[in-house]
Amino acid sequence: MKDDLGRRMKRDYEDALRIFLPRRTHVVIRIDGRGFHKFTAGLERPYSRRLAGALDQAALCLCQEMIGCRFAYGQSDEYSFLLTDYERDDASLWFDGNVQKIVSVSASLFAAAFAKAFESDKLAAFDSRVMVISQRADVAGYFLWRQLDASANSLNMLASAHFPHPDLMEKSTAEKHDMLHAKGVNWAKEPADFKRGRVVRRAETGGWVIDTEIPIFNRVPGYLDALIPGTV
Repeated sequence: MKDDLGRRMKRDYEDALRIFLPRRTHVVIRIDGRGFHKFTAGLERPYSRRLAGALDQAALCLCQEMIGCRFAYGQSDEYSFLLTDYERDDASLWFDGNVQKIVSVSASLFAAAFAKAFESDKLAAFDSRVMVISQRADVAGYFLWRQLDASANSLNMLASAHFPHPDLMEKSTAEKHDMLHAKGVNWAKEPADFKRGRVVRRAETGGWVIDTEIPIFNRVPGYLDALIPGTV
């Protein structure tokens, strides 16, 4: 009876919403901090090296765990990971492409590694989402989009560190730059990883490294081109 009941529960309920990703394509997993405006309250502004370092360590952990991971890009409180399974006929996809497993395990591993690297009395929570991008050009476009978001975020964080929120409302990007210049602050002179984000990639020796001096992706397209495997 127990076995029959278990089979029925799995068939009718547990397996009913089990979704698998298609094979031989590009899979992107993006992990975001949940409610991080509260979690980061009290950290140094506009940029917390301690926070960024903990996110990097969490990304390193996940890159090492995920089958088919090619690289990861991080900015603000998020990290995006590219997974592929088309380079070899016998290549595997992480958890065979089981969406529930991918999003739950990626979020939990990332959160656990982050908590280990960033000691705090507050609980850090992360959500995970997965997407399939069929075209290689759109994969590069996705990471360019996240980098453009990084640049906008960094300017807003820098401006917020020097001006109260009401002064910045409805101000354009150019106006924020002008306001900062009037105070002798130049966004262009901020650290590269603050402005453009960071990449976790494989080194020539085979291990994973953190690149904090990445270029602007659409100005140096060869950078992403070297990280994204050849066409499907």
